[in-house]
Amino acid sequence: MYIGKVAKLTGASRKAILHYEDIGLLRHVNRSGSYRVYDQNHIVVISLIKRAQILGIKLAELTPLVVAKEAQQSFPLELANTLIASKIEQIRTEIQQAKTKELGLKALQKELQEVFSPSK
Repeated sequence: MYIGKVAKLTGASRKAILHYEDIGLLRHVNRSGSYRVYDQNHIVVISLIKRAQILGIKLAELTPLVVAKEAQQSFPLELANTLIASKIEQIRTEIQQAKTKELGLKALQKELQEVFSPSK
């Protein structure tokens, strides 16, 4: 299928699909004349890339998965799980930092209230 249909099916823009191909995340795209022809595997890969991006994984972080998949001729599940575990830990750290900021803001709010509220 052509890029327009792939874009509709995956929600990825044509520009994004071409970018995925340019940086090596999308491989083995056949051609019919000057047109790229995508198959069902490409749909799956593009959908997974988009989902990973939505969840905070950067395209550059996906590249080692593609390289390992090509070298091993199978999906590097262990490497993917390591990447996901790293992202989960990063999110936990961010959550803790946000909680600390929230407590700081509440303390600041209380202090401002005490300092600047009219006396009773």
